[in-house]
Amino acid sequence: MTCLSDYVYKETIFSSDFCDNAIGILESNKWEPHVWYGSSDHRIRDRKDFMTSYNTDLMFQMKDAIISCVQRYEKKYMAVSQFCGVRFNKYSVGQGINQHVDHIHSLFDGERKGIPIISIVGTFNDDYEGGEFVINDEVIDMKQGDMLVFPSCFLYPHMVKPVTKGIRYSWVLWGY
Repeated sequence: MTCLSDYVYKETIFSSDFCDNAIGILESNKWEPHVWYGSSDHRIRDRKDFMTSYNTDLMFQMKDAIISCVQRYEKKYMAVSQFCGVRFNKYSVGQGINQHVDHIHSLFDGERKGIPIISIVGTFNDDYEGGEFVINDEVIDMKQGDMLVFPSCFLYPHMVKPVTKGIRYSWVLWGY
């Protein structure tokens, strides 16, 4: 019998040195508050949400490792033809993200079309407290350099609990 957790895949894809270097690069980035998009592109900001940033150079450094891991996932589950860019997340004390699913229409800019079918989340550090990643009320133990892949549909509600000490650096992208 197959259960929902059978479609959640985790693998360590980055070394500690790579992750530490990535955090160093991201520290000099400009960070913006995370924004939720509601109906008709109405923007909603939750003061407890995290900060987001983008860095094309770092994204390209990560690309091959991410694609290799996704290919291993695809062999077992489903094929993905395209990806959006990597978004970097920074959670300070008191910040997390409420439970949600990744059925994201705002991901697409009008030129690209599709709906995410897989969510891809990774961590650059684990030297913080709180900030647990939770899918379907199950805490997923994420260590430095880990990547997690799971379906983006309504069956996989997930969240990041508020950080209670330190800063949590992570990244996310979606395949469609």
